[in-house]
Order: sequence, then structure tokens, then C-alpha cells
Amino acid sequence: MSDAPSPMIPRYVRSTFEPDERTYDIIWTDRLTGKIARQYDGADPANTNPAYGAKSDSEYLASRGHDINAEIALDASVVKVPPGEAERHAERKKRLAEVDQEENEALDLMSFLGADADKFSFDEYYEGERDILGPALEKRGYTRISFYMIEQDSFGPLIRGVRATCHCGKRIRFFYG
Repeated sequence: MSDAPSPMIPRYVRSTFEPDERTYDIIWTDRLTGKIARQYDGADPANTNPAYGAKSDSEYLASRGHDINAEIALDASVVKVPPGEAERHAERKKRLAEVDQEENEALDLMSFLGADADKFSFDEYYEGERDILGPALEKRGYTRISFYMIEQDSFGPLIRGVRATCHCGKRIRFFYG
């Protein structure tokens, strides 16, 4: 008998019920009790689209006292768990922790690039990323550079993010806006 702790898995698991071409139910099951925590018609915009008043699954479950990110020990589940799920869950948690760490250490891109960013214009950010910011990072030895939206409004981006790999192989994040 091993004294090693049981691997962790998500407590709440999402599945679908689709018996025919018109039915698409989304089901959240509590693995600790085996009971359904939430079930709804996934094809109805009133259940899925915030513009129609729908809450996200995490908001709905939280309003009922459930944490969608809760975990339980694998051996505590009363619902059958697919093989390898505990390992996939551990890898996902590890990756999310790495992303959180990267974002916590993110640098202001404009300060980092200094004079190389002087010609950049927020009015034409896409071209500026392609023609000015990306090449300035490449000049400093960064590879695998990709830009993404962090926050925007109806006028366009407010904050943009950048993922890049430095010459040492470490993934670095920047932001600007």
C-alpha cells in the first residue's frame, strides 16, 4: 500500500447529451457526489450568450456555492474517470501556473525597446507590430514572437500582449497599451 497522495482531478466535469440533431444539453456533474450540479439547453442563446442575460458556467455554479475550479482526489470520485485524466489535469495546472508566472513577470514592451519603439503608432498597431516591434525583439534575439489582445473596447485595443522566446529558451511576456 502506497502512502503517496492520490492525484487530483477537477471536481466538476462538463459533458453533453445529444440524443438527436435537435437536442444539445450541457451537463456539469459533481464527481464527489455523482449528482448533476447544472444542466441546460446549450443551443438556447438565453443559456449561453451574455447578451441575452446568460451567466457563464463558473458564475452560475458560484451562485449555487460551487467552485468550478475545485479539485478532489482521484480516488474520491464516485464517477468513473477516464484513464490519463489526472495526468492531463496535472499538466494543465502546471502550464497555467507557468502562464500566470509569465504574466506576473511581464515587462512593458515600450520601455523595454526604448528608442526602437519611437516610430510605433498606436493608430496603426497591427502594422507597427509587424514592421517595428517584432523586428526590434528579433534584433534582441527573441524568436517565436506573437501578439495578442489583452483588453479592448469598441475603438480597438487598449492593452496588447506579446509572447516571445528569449535566446536562453525561456518564454517571456510583454505588454503595451
